[in-house]
Amino acid sequence: MPRIALFAGGPGADAAWELVQSLAPVPGGDQVTPARAALGELALGLQSCEVCWVHAEDEPPPLSREVLLPWIERGGRLLLTQRATTLVTSLGLETDGPNDTGSRSWRRREEDPEVPELRGLAAFGPHPLFAGLGQGTYLWAPTEGERDIHATYARGRRPRWGAVVACERSYLHLNADRIVAWQYAVGSGGVLCIGAHVVPAAPDRRFRRQLAALLRNALVGDGIPHERYEQGSFVAATWPLPGRCAREDPNLVLPDRVSLDGPLPGLESPLHVASRALSDDAVTIAGRRVLVVGGEQRGVAEIWMHPYRVLQDLSVAVGGETPLIRDAQITPVVMQRHLVSRSRIVEEAVATALDHPIVFLDYRPEKVGRARGLRLATDLLLRWRVDLRRTWPYPAGAGGDLRYRLAADGRTMLVTDASGLPRAAFLTSDEGEWRIRPLHDQPALDVELRVALAAPFRLVVVGGSSRAELDAAIAALGRRGVVGLSAQRSRHEAQVQEQLVRLRSPDEPVNRAFEWAKLRLDSFFVETPGVGRSLVAGYAPTRPGWGDGRPGYAWYFARDACWTAFALLAAGDYASCRLILRFLGASQDVSGKVIHEYSTSGLAHYDAADATPLYLLLAGRYAAWTGDLAFLAERWTELERAYRYCLETDTDGDGLIENTGVGHGWIEMGPLSGAHVSLYLAAIWAAALAALAPVARGLGHATLADELGERAARAREQIATRFAIDGDFALGLLADGTPLRQRTALTAVPLLLGAIDSGHAPRWLDAIASPAFTTPWGVRLISRDDPSYSPAGHQTGTVWPLYTGWVSLAEYACHRGEQGFAHLMANARLPFARGQGSFAEALDGDVGTIAGVCPEQAWSAALLVSPLIEGLLGARPDALANRLTLAPHLPAQWQECEWRGLHVGHTTLDVRVMTAAERVVVRLRRTAGGRLDVTAAPAISPHGSVEVRVDDELLQPRLEVHQGCRHAHVSFELADEHEVEFVTGLQP
Repeated sequence: MPRIALFAGGPGADAAWELVQSLAPVPGGDQVTPARAALGELALGLQSCEVCWVHAEDEPPPLSREVLLPWIERGGRLLLTQRATTLVTSLGLETDGPNDTGSRSWRRREEDPEVPELRGLAAFGPHPLFAGLGQGTYLWAPTEGERDIHATYARGRRPRWGAVVACERSYLHLNADRIVAWQYAVGSGGVLCIGAHVVPAAPDRRFRRQLAALLRNALVGDGIPHERYEQGSFVAATWPLPGRCAREDPNLVLPDRVSLDGPLPGLESPLHVASRALSDDAVTIAGRRVLVVGGEQRGVAEIWMHPYRVLQDLSVAVGGETPLIRDAQITPVVMQRHLVSRSRIVEEAVATALDHPIVFLDYRPEKVGRARGLRLATDLLLRWRVDLRRTWPYPAGAGGDLRYRLAADGRTMLVTDASGLPRAAFLTSDEGEWRIRPLHDQPALDVELRVALAAPFRLVVVGGSSRAELDAAIAALGRRGVVGLSAQRSRHEAQVQEQLVRLRSPDEPVNRAFEWAKLRLDSFFVETPGVGRSLVAGYAPTRPGWGDGRPGYAWYFARDACWTAFALLAAGDYASCRLILRFLGASQDVSGKVIHEYSTSGLAHYDAADATPLYLLLAGRYAAWTGDLAFLAERWTELERAYRYCLETDTDGDGLIENTGVGHGWIEMGPLSGAHVSLYLAAIWAAALAALAPVARGLGHATLADELGERAARAREQIATRFAIDGDFALGLLADGTPLRQRTALTAVPLLLGAIDSGHAPRWLDAIASPAFTTPWGVRLISRDDPSYSPAGHQTGTVWPLYTGWVSLAEYACHRGEQGFAHLMANARLPFARGQGSFAEALDGDVGTIAGVCPEQAWSAALLVSPLIEGLLGARPDALANRLTLAPHLPAQWQECEWRGLHVGHTTLDVRVMTAAERVVVRLRRTAGGRLDVTAAPAISPHGSVEVRVDDELLQPRLEVHQGCRHAHVSFELADEHEVEFVTGLQP
C-alpha cells in the first residue's frame, strides 16, 4: 500500500494534514496510508514511507543529504512545497537555490481593481501532475493581508539541473519568467518542487478541489518523477529554455518529397464574390487544422497550424516592385487576386486542405506579348517570417531556439524548435533562390524565396504539432494529391449547403447570406492535438497592442459555442453539436464547472458564471431537436456534475445561481458589471432547468426530473417577482436585493428563452425598436442616451450582431414580426457590407464601422441562422414527444418563403409559407424519416372569424391573442404532403 508521510510546519500544517487524509487512490490503485510528523523528524520517518511531502511556510532546517538521497535513489518520491523548495541545495540537487524567496502580506493591485486575483500553474504540455486539470490550474485566490509565501526561480534564473514543470499563472496572464514548479529524476525516484501557491489553509476555499487534485496527482499518482518515466508510459512535458536565436541544423530529417501538381479548388462556388479590392477588407480561409487570415489588399497576414503560427506577413513583389491589386475573387474556400506590376500580371490563389494542416499558395503569370501563348519569365519574390509562435497566453520564444534546414535542391525547408513538437515544412513546385536570415536576438527567421516565374509556381506550407502529424499530412498530400484534397474541400462545401436547411425566400441576398452563414459556422470547427475538437469563437490577424499570439478569438469558448450551437441545431447540424457537448463535458473543471475559454495552446479558464448553465441548456435543446437520448446518456455523468456545481453557486438559497464568487455573466467588467445575479444568468438557469427535465425523465431519472421542474418553476417565479420593476426589467440584483435598473438589449435573452412573460415587455419592446437602440446595422447594447454610452465601447455601446439576433428572436417570440424582421435584415446585410462573406463581431454604435477584435465571428453568423428558422418560421421542436410547432411571421413585403430540409428527430421536411390578403397557406412535405405531429400557428388577421382546412378538411382551430397578435393553432399528423389553409376576416 502507498505510504505517505507529511512533514509540515507553520499555521497551514493542520490544513495540509486534512488534505493528505482526504486523498483517494487512483482508479484501480491501492488504499493510501498517511502518516504525520514534525519537520525535525524527517530523517526518522523516511524508512516507513514511499512518498514524502515536506511543506514549510518558514525557512526549514537543512535536510540530511546522506539520508534522503539513498532513499530517493531506491524509488522514494519527495514533494517539496512553498519554502521547503529551498532544501534542494542541502540535498545537493542545486548549487544555487530559488532566488525569489520570502513571505509578505498580500496587497491587491490598485491599478486594475476589476481583474480577479488568482494564482496557479501553467505547464508547457501534458504532464502527470496535471492529470484531469488540462495543462495547468489555479490553486490560490489570495485575500487582502494573507501571507504570500514563496520560494521560486525568477528574473531570468532557472534551476540548473532541474526540469521546469510549470511557471506562474496570474488570471489571464502567463508569467514564464517565474518558475514555480520543477522536478528532478534521481535513480528510481524523484523530487518535485512547487515553490508557491500551495496554500492549504487559504481563507478563500474556491480552489480547494483543484489543490486536492494536484496533490493527489503528486502523492498518489505519477506527478513526481520515478522509474516509470523512463519506460515511456506517459508524457511529461517540461518547459525548454526560452528561445534566443535561430540556427541552421543539417541533422534535421527532411520530409519525403511528394508531387505538388493538380488544380486548387476553383471559383465555381455559388457563393463566389468578385471584389475590386479597393480596401483591405478581411479574408479568412479555415480548415480543421489550419487558419489563413489576411485582407484583400495585404493578402496573407498569418497562417496558423493550431496552436502554432507558421507564417507571418507574407509579401509579394513582381518584377522588383510591389504590385497593385486589381481585384479579388473570393469563395468560402479560396481567395484569388490579380497582382499588377509594370512588367506583368500575376494571379495569386490561396486555399487550404479541410482536415490536414496544409496551405496552398499558387502564382500564375498571365499571357503577355503579341504572340499568343507566349510566356515571358518575370521575377517573383516571396518574403515571410517564421517564428513558430504558440497561441496566447504563451509568450514569444516559449518553444526555445529555432532550427531549420534547406534541402540541397532548394525545394524543401523544414523549421522546428527546441521542444521538437511544432514543425513547419515549406515545399515548392520548382527550384528557387532562397535567402534565410535568422533575426538578431530572436527565435525567428526572415525568409525570402525568389523564382523566375515563367510557368505556374506553387508554395505549399505544411504544419504539425508533432513530427508524426507533419509526416501524416505530407503522406496525405502524396497519397491523395492536390487534386484529391481540393476535391474534398469543394465537396464538403457542397455537402454543408445541401445537407443543412436551405432557405428559398423572395430576397436573393438573404438566401446568399444564409448560405454564407452556414459555411462560416462550419469553418469555426477546429481540432487541436492534445486539446480536442470544437467550435472556436472568431478569426482575425494578430493586432498590435492586443497581444501577440492571438489570431482574433481562435480558441474555444463555452458561451460562444453554446449560442452558436443553438443555430446549428436549428439548421440540422446535429453532429457538430455532439462535438461541442462532448468537448465541454470532457474539459470540465474538477468542480464540474464548464470552461469559459480554452486556448488551443492547452490552458483553460473557468471564470464565467453563464458557461455551465448554457451547457445544460444546450443539452436540453439538443434533445428537443434530435430526440437522441442515447448520446446524452453517455454524457449524463458530466451533465449531472455541471448541474450539481450550479446548485453550489446558489449560496443564499433563493433558487437563482449567482455571479458573486463564481464569475461574470454576459457583462464581464465596466459600468454595467457588479450584479450579484444578473437577469441574463437567471434566465439561462431557468431555461436550462426546464429543458433538462424531460431529458432526465426520458433517461429514467424521474426524481431528478421532478426536482428540475420544481426548480425551474421557482426560478421563473423569482425572476417575475424580483426583476420586473415599473413595467420594465432590472439588469440585475445586488446582494441585498437592490435592482440595477439600467435598460439594455440583454432583456432579449429571457424573452427569447421564455423565462419572463412577454405580456410585461411592451415598454422594452418599444424602446429597443427606437433609434436610441436600433441602427440600420443592428442593436446597441445600451441606449445612445445612457450616460455610460460609448459608441466604440466593447460593452458600453457597440452594436453586436449577437444582440441584434437576440432582439429579433425576442421580438418574434413576442409576436412583433415586423420588428423582428427589421433586425433580422440588419444581420442579413452583414456579409456584403465589408469583408466578403464576413460576419463581424461588433460595429461602432454611431457609424457602423468594425469596432471589435474579429471581422469574422461565429455567433454573428449564428444569429442570422436562428432568427430565420426559430423566429421567422417559428420552429419549436419537441423531438422527445415527436412534435413540431410552426408559428411563422412572414413580413409584409414577402408573399412566400420556403425552408427545405428542416430536421426534427429522425424526420426531415420541407415547409413553404405563403401569405395573401386575409389568407395564410402552410405547405409541408415529409422527405425522410417517420411521421411527426405538427402544430401550425401562424400570425393571422386580428379581425373576423377564422376558417382552417387541412388537405381540404375543415378543422376547428384554437385561437390565441398575444400582444394584439392573433394566432390560430391547428394540429395534425405529418404523413406525406399536406396543405394547411387559414382564411381570416370572414364575417360570422
